[in-house]
Amino acid sequence: MQKASTLKFWDNFYIKEQERDSNEKEWIVQPDQAILDTIKDHLPSDEKQNILEIGCGNSSFSLSLWEYLTSGNKGLRVTLNATDVSKICVEQNLLRDVNRIESVEISGSSFRYSVLDVLELNKSLAQKHAMILDKGCLDTFLFRSSQSKKESHSPLVRTLLDNIHEWLQDDGKYIFITPRSKLKSVRDYAGFSSVKRIILDTSGHLERKEKSGEHQFVFMYICSKSPKYNIGMSPFRSELTLPAGDDICKKCGMSFNDFLGAESVDGKGKKTWARRWRGHSVHCRGINEEAI
Repeated sequence: MQKASTLKFWDNFYIKEQERDSNEKEWIVQPDQAILDTIKDHLPSDEKQNILEIGCGNSSFSLSLWEYLTSGNKGLRVTLNATDVSKICVEQNLLRDVNRIESVEISGSSFRYSVLDVLELNKSLAQKHAMILDKGCLDTFLFRSSQSKKESHSPLVRTLLDNIHEWLQDDGKYIFITPRSKLKSVRDYAGFSSVKRIILDTSGHLERKEKSGEHQFVFMYICSKSPKYNIGMSPFRSELTLPAGDDICKKCGMSFNDFLGAESVDGKGKKTWARRWRGHSVHCRGINEEAI
């Protein structure tokens, strides 16, 4: 459970946003057709989909996704629950979007805003979601944990990832959009069987000011749940072993020997090369994958 002071901070934040007449803010990046298409492509093939967004803030990202998934001839029935820890935020969003929500009349589909503390294991949500969306929630916990260097993996982040794992169905996906190019906690988390990173084309719709002369990237991480993991197990893969020379990256087909090239393992050390290989295996875009 998050601290009372944290809950008060976020409630006050959204009260001030309302006072500034700023009741909608799209964090990190605006959703466009390519982003929505990519999210849809990673949903299971079931006609009925339950989707959960965590830390929605005063964004309307999930509402845009729901409208997109239920439009045209896609044939999807989607229940989407956009959540935030702040009751003030949820109430403001509902007041802002009630007409948009009510204008969509698709049998078997529904959209709602609700309050959720992502650090509480809500058993009513267990195993129910084909997808969990996150555009900024994990980032806030990573920022808070970066202020303390006591542990390599923050207990707050561990709790959040364990809850995400519990709330996903066995073939579910966790979709995380962030400006972070590397995510050690996500990479090492034992509850994900695979993690794929896609570079998003942010031209024209980036939600952060770019410094002069710099190009800013945004990334989408697509994390597949591992049904073999159970809460209570060691949550992070900490033991790194040097791969065999003929070990192959499943995404691009490169062998570890090819990855080494002309360099010797002894030069930088076995731990360094083992860590680099694992990083490549996690973040490799494959031979056919392009930025969207």
